[in-house]
Amino acid sequence: MIRAATLERILVVLSDFVALFICFALAFWVQYHSGWIADKYNPAKGFDEYVHVGVFLNIGWIILFTCGGLYRSWLLMSRTHQILRVLRAVLIGIVIIIAVLFGLEFLAKVLANEPLSSGYMYGSRFPWIFIYGGFALFMVVLFRMLVYKCLRYFLRRGYGANNILVLGATAAGKDIAEKLAKTPERGQRVIGFVDERYQVMDHEFANVPVLGKYSDLATLIKKYKVTGIIIAHESSSPQEIMRVLVWVCDQPVHIYLVPELYSVVHGQFKANLVYGFELQELFAFTMPLWQVRVKRVIDIVFGAFLGICSLPVCLIAAIAIKLEDHGPVFYSQERIGLYGKPFTVFKFRTMRTDAEKFGAQWATKDDPRITKVGKFLRKTRIDELPQILCVLKGDMSMVGPRPERAVFIAKLREEIPFYISRLKMKPGLTGWAQVCHHYDTSTEDVKIKLQYDMYYFENMSLLLDFQILVRTVYVVLTGKGAQ
Repeated sequence: MIRAATLERILVVLSDFVALFICFALAFWVQYHSGWIADKYNPAKGFDEYVHVGVFLNIGWIILFTCGGLYRSWLLMSRTHQILRVLRAVLIGIVIIIAVLFGLEFLAKVLANEPLSSGYMYGSRFPWIFIYGGFALFMVVLFRMLVYKCLRYFLRRGYGANNILVLGATAAGKDIAEKLAKTPERGQRVIGFVDERYQVMDHEFANVPVLGKYSDLATLIKKYKVTGIIIAHESSSPQEIMRVLVWVCDQPVHIYLVPELYSVVHGQFKANLVYGFELQELFAFTMPLWQVRVKRVIDIVFGAFLGICSLPVCLIAAIAIKLEDHGPVFYSQERIGLYGKPFTVFKFRTMRTDAEKFGAQWATKDDPRITKVGKFLRKTRIDELPQILCVLKGDMSMVGPRPERAVFIAKLREEIPFYISRLKMKPGLTGWAQVCHHYDTSTEDVKIKLQYDMYYFENMSLLLDFQILVRTVYVVLTGKGAQ
């Protein structure tokens, strides 16, 4: 079954396309057939001659709306806020149309050395453009409101709702379940409770089944395709809330807290208020969808460019490694990626072949296991270059937290609260923590880098990625932070 957010996005994109095409047709009629603009009146003009123009404009509008964040989920957001965002996008679109239309005409006249006649250039096209913009605003908003009315209709009948788990069979949990049951148009359906008292309770609470304990969360999320978790332990201590969050912060779900519990974690995590409902969302992913897609395109383009340009350097590095001790040039390890997905990472070998004969361990300052060539490769970060293959495959990004080994994650998740939350981000070739801090040598280093990683998660943007890439160049050139 298609979930509410997916269905919403499909319907809104289709409605925008239809609405914009209708408003283009209306604007065409006003200009050429209505007689309202005397110097443009020409009933002989057929709309079929301009269909391609309308389609081209529509594609431009859809791209603009995507960049403006108008295709994120608005189901639980303010309608007024959405209308204002549409207004802003339409105004920007009108400015772009004017700039492109008259800019190209102005440039053509200058290049052809023709006289600049303002009357010829502008004439009555300004009114047509603003009429078109007015139609666009009205029709897009109207069609969107109709889409949300239809969505609420289907949601009230149980179609497309997101599955929600409530952690805590408590009075607060019961209140939330009842409120969501009474307002199905929100698109959130409580399918069960999770509580540590599962073995001593009835298997039903507030007419909703009790499905298990905290340790069952990963299984329940997968089994029931859960999209959100609400923590509703009224009398929980900060330690208990932290323990619960550790169980779920690596899962691909939204995490909500009831207001009474927000004070427990306030100041430690960025939170978003869920519009129209008394919940706070923790670890909210704030990077717009269009930036996520652009980020992936940048990964592919920049990764391919860097890979090609670094081939001579990689060849020299491979020869140097081979000449030093005749051992393998590369070494591979299994690392953990987005939401715990394992993948294989490749790096230039910088340590002796028997570096881990006593098991996995962090590198230390002046580590005797590091070879002479390896020390240079680490200092210049050349040893990381083979990971470009992982970037091109999609296991990694150019920018993100450092990918870690499963053995270290198992240890660190027990020692450092919310270390596992790093798995909500795709690992990167470089990252905010990597350019701000040196290689990990102890648990204390990991704690420091986790703070940098969480800062990146809460402020993730293309601009921040660009800043990190620039700082990476500085780190490579100076050897800052290498170990």
